[in-house]
Parts: sequence; C-alpha cells; structure tokens
Amino acid sequence: MYSLPQLHGQAVDLWGRRHRGPDHALPWPRSTADTLAELFALRRPALHLPRYPHYTPDERLAGDYGYYFVRGERYLSCQAARFLLLSGHFITLADQGAVDLAADISDYWSGFFQEHFAGQLGPVVRYVGPTDYRQRVAEHPGLRVVSPHPFDSTHIPAERFYLDDPSLAVRLNDKGRLHELTDRVPRHERLSAESFAQDQWRERWPLPFVVKLTEPCGGGDGVALCRDAHDLREAKQRFAGRPVKIEQYLQDIRNNFNVQLQIAPDGALSYIGGSVQRVLCGAYAGNCIDPQWVPPAPVAAVCDQAARAAAALGWHGVCGLDLIEDGAGEVWLIDPNFRLNGSTPFFLLGDYLTDRHRHPQLTTGYFCYPGTPAQLFDRFRREIHRGTLVPVGAHYDTREDAVTRLYAAVVSDGDPQRHAGLLRDFAAKQLLSGIGL
Repeated sequence: MYSLPQLHGQAVDLWGRRHRGPDHALPWPRSTADTLAELFALRRPALHLPRYPHYTPDERLAGDYGYYFVRGERYLSCQAARFLLLSGHFITLADQGAVDLAADISDYWSGFFQEHFAGQLGPVVRYVGPTDYRQRVAEHPGLRVVSPHPFDSTHIPAERFYLDDPSLAVRLNDKGRLHELTDRVPRHERLSAESFAQDQWRERWPLPFVVKLTEPCGGGDGVALCRDAHDLREAKQRFAGRPVKIEQYLQDIRNNFNVQLQIAPDGALSYIGGSVQRVLCGAYAGNCIDPQWVPPAPVAAVCDQAARAAAALGWHGVCGLDLIEDGAGEVWLIDPNFRLNGSTPFFLLGDYLTDRHRHPQLTTGYFCYPGTPAQLFDRFRREIHRGTLVPVGAHYDTREDAVTRLYAAVVSDGDPQRHAGLLRDFAAKQLLSGIGL
C-alpha cells in the first residue's frame, strides 16, 4: 500500500489550488465529450479494443507494429477493464475477466449504472482467450478498430486501424522521438543496442540516470531508473538487443503532471483534464484529480506545442502528456501517451460527481477485494451511492483467484484528513489499494 502522508503530500500540490486558474487561462476550450467514443470524433461506429498487443514466441508475425510489453495477458485484461463503462457508441471487445458494470454484477447494480450513465453506455462483445479478439474483429469487417497501439498486420490488418497511417501511433509513442514534438525534454542520448551493450558512453553519463526504450512500450516496462551498478546491469539484461536512450534523472521534482488533450480530425485542440500523478517505487500508481484544475502556463505551453506538432502529422484522438516540474520551476516533457490514458474515464463523469460533491477531489487507482464483484459492490453500497467510492471498471477471473480488482476513485471535497480516513475505512473493509499482480 502507498503511505497516506506521501499520497496527500502530492495531492495537496494539486488540491491546494496552488496552480488553479480560471478557464480563460486555458489556451484551449474544454472538451464537451462525455464518452470515450466522442473523444475520437469518428463519423461512424467503431470497434474498441482497449488492450495492447501481446504475442506468444511461436506466432507468425509481419513485424510491422511491434510493442514491448512483458506483464502478460492477465495484466492486459485488467487494464482493458477500465474502459467498458463510458464507451458510448464504441462496440467494445472484452475478454471474460472484464466486468461490464452495467450488466454483469446483479439486477440492482445494472439498474444503478443504467440510471446514472444511460447516455454513456455502449455494447460489449466478448472474446475468449488470448487470440479470439482477432475473430471478433473479422466478424465486423466494415468497422475501424480503435486500440492503444496497432496490432501486427498478420492478425489485424493495418487498414482496420482508425488512423489512415497506423505508423503514426508508433512514431508518436516512441520515447526516443519525443524531441520531435518539443525541445522541452531532458538531456538525453540515443544509443543503438550494440552501443548500449558496450560502455564507451559511460564517461558521459555518471549514475544516476534513466534508461528508456526507443520504441513503443507500456506499463512502465520500457523504463529503468538506474541509481547504481546493480540497476544498470538489470536494465542491460531487460533491454538486451533493443535500442535505448539514456536520459537525465531529474531528482528535484516539484510536480509530476499528466495533461490530456483531445485532438479533432481537423487539428483543433480541446482540454480533457489534468492531474498530478502518483508514482510509487518508480511505478505509476494512479492520479490525484481536481476536475476544475487547469495547468499552469509553462505546462500548458509545452503541451500546446507537442499536441500541435502531432496534429500537423495527422494524429487525432487523445493526446496524454506526462510532464515534470523541477525544483527550479522548469517544465519537461518526459513521456508521450497518444491513446486513452488510465485516468481518462474520470474526466467524463461530469454531473455524477458534482451532484454529490461541492468540489470533488479524486484519488484514482486499482483496489483489490477478496470476493466476487457482487460481494464487493454490495458491501460498499453506501459509499458508492454517496459518491465517496466511484468505480469505473472491474476485473474478476475465477480461473486465477477469487479477487475482484476494482479501478475506481476515492472522492472527497478536498479535506486531506477526511480523504485519508476514507482510505483507512475502505482498507478496514478489505478493499486494499494496488492491483495485486
């Protein structure tokens, strides 16, 4: 579990309104989208496959849209379960472990979610096993596929991807090409696989530093913080045979921001939302969200430059950008996320939050509960109705364990002590933070 003082030390930076400003401080209008489908502004219905590619070593591949992800099918399934509830006119493809909150738990909870999110729900089509999604895509030949990354064209043809040029997703999510979007990136050096395996570059890069794959990767698998020689040896083993970049380690950090923009097909930008990211033990652990927060001007300027560069290349959809504000107040873009971000669904909750809170403040992330989804939701019925616990996704797979993994927000009106008390109360009822994988 994360420590409450650490969590709320981060949260106060955002919730204390230190960076708050009126909407006119934004260089973009606020997005009016209230479903995932509307964020992509496609003219026709589309299939939504909210998972990354993952292949077995013996599969035949064209090798055109590779993706580095080492956490396996179970983790992928948990990630995909975050994006079923607010899909709109997307037809969402999901495996058996992903819980459709509006249909799978009980008649009571189906009625609850249909009452509160009726205009935001969409159909879910199931697939079984790690490859059956390909058959489901083939069964809908006239629909484009929205996914966080294009799949190898031997399994899902490239022309099915929602962008006319799927390689654009590869280019924009490549950490090694971040400097093509803005010059506000930390000092870095790109290295071939061979150069990284050798040590001539070590004279230029004393520890500590960060090693990042220069190819699309997810879940933090393509990033290694090297504080000492042991960390560096592990990074060399993990990334053997792959190109990387060595990046300056920014040690004095004031804030770790995530800002999300909607890029329309005509290149127009609108603001979805922003947050402070919770990073624990070097890994993403969720977000602290104030729905009324707007990024300070230096952060907005970097985001605007990067998003307009992507739009000029032909990108449209969700543009998520991770930025660091260092101790001197300098802002640096550190990671591109040209896809739905983990926190995106929480920015679409709108009136559901404001009807229950004067000024809603959210801490988002995964939680684990030792029981079925029905048992979890029934035990936390009061908290869900009050809006102090707001689930947007759940995963439950009886083949693996008897644990429900909930993706949710803990919501209060900004009092850190009250917020900490909610987390303690939830833990006392066996709802523990973390994905447990």
